[in-house]
Amino acid sequence: MSKKPIIFTAIILFLVLLAILFMNKIKPIRKLTAFDEKYIEYYKKACELQDKDACNELGDIYHYGKSGSVDLEDAVLFYKQACTLESPAGCNNIAYMYDEGLGIERHDWRALKLYEQACKYGEMEGCYNLGSMYYNGEGSKRNYYKAALYFEKSCNAGIPQGCNNLAYMYAHGKYLKRDIHEAISLYLDACEMGEASGCNNLGYMYEKGKGVSRDSMKAERFYAKACELDDIASCDRLGAVFGKRIQQIKSKGDLDVAQKACDHRNGTMCYKVGLYHEKNEDFTTARDYFDKACDLGQSQSCKHLGDLHR
Repeated sequence: MSKKPIIFTAIILFLVLLAILFMNKIKPIRKLTAFDEKYIEYYKKACELQDKDACNELGDIYHYGKSGSVDLEDAVLFYKQACTLESPAGCNNIAYMYDEGLGIERHDWRALKLYEQACKYGEMEGCYNLGSMYYNGEGSKRNYYKAALYFEKSCNAGIPQGCNNLAYMYAHGKYLKRDIHEAISLYLDACEMGEASGCNNLGYMYEKGKGVSRDSMKAERFYAKACELDDIASCDRLGAVFGKRIQQIKSKGDLDVAQKACDHRNGTMCYKVGLYHEKNEDFTTARDYFDKACDLGQSQSCKHLGDLHR
């Protein structure tokens, strides 16, 4: 009996085994599980039976890729159905799609009308968005009266951006009579609700003395809070204000302020934190901060590292 067929068969089996092992190492593209497919199937059935919340949820599923992939056109379809069924969130969402041109051609006037509908149904984000469109003159002529009206309505319902924008209108006399005290109160409300712009605006007012007495400590406090909320501009301003007031970190409070600014990529603050640790003989931590400051373009840190190596 010839050995060739046996060798040939063995080679084939070996290659098949290799192929199986190789395929097991390839991660497949995520597909819907049977459970996921059933979940969406039931939501679609509910939407067909005119459940507005199910229709809106389906819009979110396709808008944000919760099904495994994004499908903006399907998102538009389901948001439209939700809005037709008088879903406040559905109307706000389809308005946003028209506003941004997502899955459908951009159309300011339709966005405006749909935000108006959402607001009428009680969706306060819709009221805020409506105010923004009137303020910017999108889908309609600019109308500061209506902008203020809808910003106030959304602010009273706990939408921090509404409070911030209404405060800006008071601070700059946009339709409303200029009222710094009211502006500060509203900026503070926005800031306390987690709106970084409200904190930043308060910081700026106290830093520059815009309608209030200059107060670097208050400016720092509000910039620090905005910085914590990931407002990069506030982190930069925090570094500038702090740097003018304190040339050298001497207390734990100063260190905390500088650390926050450094964490948000302020090179000067990283350098000062490095100097603080160096002074306290924590040389490893000091070098880490000097390296970070140097990478962020802080020349003194780069030179300082050079001096240390030298």
